[in-house]
Amino acid sequence: MRLSITVALAISLTVLLGVTAIDIPPQSVPTRIVSTKGPLFVDELGRSRIFRGTNVVYKGAPWHPDISPDALPRWSFNQDDIDILASHGVTAIRLGIMWPGVEPVRGQYNYTYLEVMKTIVQRCSNAGIYVLLDFHQDGLSEKFCGEGVPLWAAQPAQSPLNLLGFPVPIEARPYKLQENGVPTPEDCAKHYYDKLQFTYAAGTAYQRLYDNHDGLRDSFANYWKLVAQTFFPFKNILGYDLINEPWAGNVVSNPGLLVPGIADRMNLQGFYDVIATAIRSVDPNAMIFFESVTWDNFVVGFDHAPGGTQYASKSVLSFHHYQPPQLFNLNATFVERSLDMLRLQSGGMLTEFEMGWKKGENIEYIRDVSRLADKFFFSYTGWEYTDYIPITGTNNGLRDPETGLVRPDMAEVYSRTYATAIAGIPLSMSSEDKTGLFTLTFFSDGTSNPTEIRVNSPRHYPSGYSVAVQSTSAAFRVLQPNEGAKDGFIHVVREQAGRAGAKVTVTVSRA
Repeated sequence: MRLSITVALAISLTVLLGVTAIDIPPQSVPTRIVSTKGPLFVDELGRSRIFRGTNVVYKGAPWHPDISPDALPRWSFNQDDIDILASHGVTAIRLGIMWPGVEPVRGQYNYTYLEVMKTIVQRCSNAGIYVLLDFHQDGLSEKFCGEGVPLWAAQPAQSPLNLLGFPVPIEARPYKLQENGVPTPEDCAKHYYDKLQFTYAAGTAYQRLYDNHDGLRDSFANYWKLVAQTFFPFKNILGYDLINEPWAGNVVSNPGLLVPGIADRMNLQGFYDVIATAIRSVDPNAMIFFESVTWDNFVVGFDHAPGGTQYASKSVLSFHHYQPPQLFNLNATFVERSLDMLRLQSGGMLTEFEMGWKKGENIEYIRDVSRLADKFFFSYTGWEYTDYIPITGTNNGLRDPETGLVRPDMAEVYSRTYATAIAGIPLSMSSEDKTGLFTLTFFSDGTSNPTEIRVNSPRHYPSGYSVAVQSTSAAFRVLQPNEGAKDGFIHVVREQAGRAGAKVTVTVSRA
């Protein structure tokens, strides 16, 4: 790779190449995320952080992908997969930490499963990838043609209507059940899972979880407490996503729960407070990700972040964008969620959107999402890395699940240039896909901590790149390889710590 460096300072400050090397956090030891500031995360060095990545969710037994070296691409998330993601600019994954994997029998925890998940998190840490641990559910349970809670925790109410069986009232006749109480795949294929959440069985089972029937909420809190204890030592844990796409509850008996915002207030807010308290009992600084029902298009119904206002800066409104249920485009969603974040004083992150390959037809949409995320400084994890268990909504993207080869068009959009760590407050960030021109402007925080820009030279700068740094005051420079700079990163550092507020513009262009 040929690298050309130009440092142009607005006040003609001299660039000193022989100063003491800056202490750069090793890529293998990520800095812990400690709070949020709007859409930005803040690490323990005080830097603004932005993440780009994908979802890794295994929706069936054994509830984790194959991590062995010889795993088939269809089922794998081994070192090869992690290396592929890291080399294409991925700095975060949303990893399904599945309750049936942790607690298949009530009160009996599967520590072998947790060891597998720890291996994945450690390998990600070594590659500089952060991990958002996600209780992933769609449709609550296999009993209702979805996935989520263990079979023992899916407890529909025993009432005359429910005695008719699942999926009443979607169908008049009940499905035939297998020995484990789960419908056959053939019956489940008759309806998409989201429609089946309107059944009395699924709705009352959700409601019983929220209401702590038979101690189910307590069991869920204990599951999350164990997860937090297990992963507390890892600095690359981005946070804990309490429940993916929560359903409103028993909408058959209480259809008012379908009104946007009502289920958030009536069912989810108190539920989240309890779960967040359990997690924070073992990790007081945990970043808690919380979701509304998926159809809150204009405003979410919460009046505080999980645990109360004192934890707002350590709480992240996790939201998705699909049309439907979203009525408007992503720009409108970003505006709406930004207003929610301002009201709640919380952070926010786009944790799902349509990021599948779809035979190359989705590439421009992914580019559009990335451009908007740059504009608003939102982090994201798209759906999904690959379709391990093809139920309840699936995608595959960067890597072909049959051949294991990286798809070149997906590689282009995955590896767009962006700043993942900024020593200050960003003002603007953009990356022009056709020309490769990247521009970042920020106010310096006055420290000598490195600003880190992810760059993929083979994909976007095959003949090398030039970096220009301009500042209204203070001297900045780009680190050289002999000073700790790493392939795939551009490190911009301030020569000497001093007063905050210098306006800095960094541009990366093709040589």
